[in-house]
Amino acid sequence: MIEYDLKQVHAFKQDLQKKNLKGLALDIDETLSSTNNHWFEHMFKFHKLEGITIEEAIKRYKYVEEVPEWRVPETLEHMQQTVHSNEFNENLPIIEGADKTVREIDKLVPIIAYITARPVTVVDGTRKWLDNHKFPKAEIITRPEIVEYDDFNLHKNRWKAQALTILYPEVLGIVDDNVVLAHELERLDYKGRLFLYGSESEEFKNHKFVSVCSNWQSVLENIKKDFNF
Repeated sequence: MIEYDLKQVHAFKQDLQKKNLKGLALDIDETLSSTNNHWFEHMFKFHKLEGITIEEAIKRYKYVEEVPEWRVPETLEHMQQTVHSNEFNENLPIIEGADKTVREIDKLVPIIAYITARPVTVVDGTRKWLDNHKFPKAEIITRPEIVEYDDFNLHKNRWKAQALTILYPEVLGIVDDNVVLAHELERLDYKGRLFLYGSESEEFKNHKFVSVCSNWQSVLENIKKDFNF
């Protein structure tokens, strides 16, 4: 198993232990913010695809890095620059209802961390976005540099699964949209909770640590149920 740089994670755990704090973590992209759609809109402005709409491109390719016409040096370099753009991350659209529901959840189980695959270079933009939408103030844990962009989807979830396993039981669980994370946590025999946002997958129905949540209201209801509120 690849060992990632987890110094920030260990330091955060020690801080939580000293303060005797426990609570939940949140993912950001595609959980709080509609990041993927924004990426496609941004890339269409930079290099429009002929004969296909943004909606069709999202359905066909899912991620901007999978679009063949954009896998050229100039466009890949622009993507890499955008990944590190605070301005880009400050202007992401919010997923409807996320802000209000997260504030309700915070009253039941404190939100103590945002664990994101974004690089540390965009912490300022991320924090401004969270503050602008009045999300609870909490630690922002970013992916280490070793998690390479080319292996983004797999490695970011392996890193995040390791981080969550280390942080348990101070971090009791996470709200996250990525099914790959569920599989990585299962490999590590995770003891916390994963509230799998935006999913109606039957694969994790009645799973030992996964609560499938189709929307934010479902997240709230599952948190109340799982934590006995």
